[in-house]
Amino acid sequence: MNPALNNFNLKELKGRDARLFQEWKELDALCSKRRAEAANPLKPSLSYIIRRKNATGLPTEFEIWYRCKCIVGVEDTEPPRKPIFGYLHKMSIVLPNNYPSADGNPVFTFISDVWHPNIRYSGSFKGHVCLTIKEMGVMASIKDLVLRVERYLKYQMYHAQNTYPYPEDQAVAEWVREEGEPNGWVKFPQDMPEEPKPQPKPAPETPEGAEPKKKISLSI
Repeated sequence: MNPALNNFNLKELKGRDARLFQEWKELDALCSKRRAEAANPLKPSLSYIIRRKNATGLPTEFEIWYRCKCIVGVEDTEPPRKPIFGYLHKMSIVLPNNYPSADGNPVFTFISDVWHPNIRYSGSFKGHVCLTIKEMGVMASIKDLVLRVERYLKYQMYHAQNTYPYPEDQAVAEWVREEGEPNGWVKFPQDMPEEPKPQPKPAPETPEGAEPKKKISLSI
């Protein structure tokens, strides 16, 4: 658990601050659980950084790090274009001043490339994540939305058909329909690259022609 959480008492917080604290606490618990489950605690499958706080000291902007296999682009060739995979993906979450309200939805934006029909791949809104939050309501928690995005990255959830709620990126959606799905490329195992094992340092060699140092015994 983040020790900074101990600086706040939910019973003393009201309105927006109470909601911000609750969201932070749930997200921290989720990431702490992933860290405890990770083979390498320094590289859990899910972690976060606080990028901005309000006057009370509660987070209003997070940076989420996902470590999983995800399509980050496609080969620059003639169709069918094979997917290119990446393993570390960074996303910003901004909670506006009027959060939580129907007009104050959190803004999820990837700051690294992600190739998914519900995430904008290019253009002025590059990285924007479509989560249909309005339909989910203001009670949708940040933790649940973060987990929903994780399912996006793994292609366990996506909407590529040109029907409501419509893909966020039409070019990616077209690739999914016409190239990705027919070739089975949007179904991939979560095989992560192995980390290089530390190599033992070789024992220092005695220079050629040099005699090994003799032990000197002192008698008193």
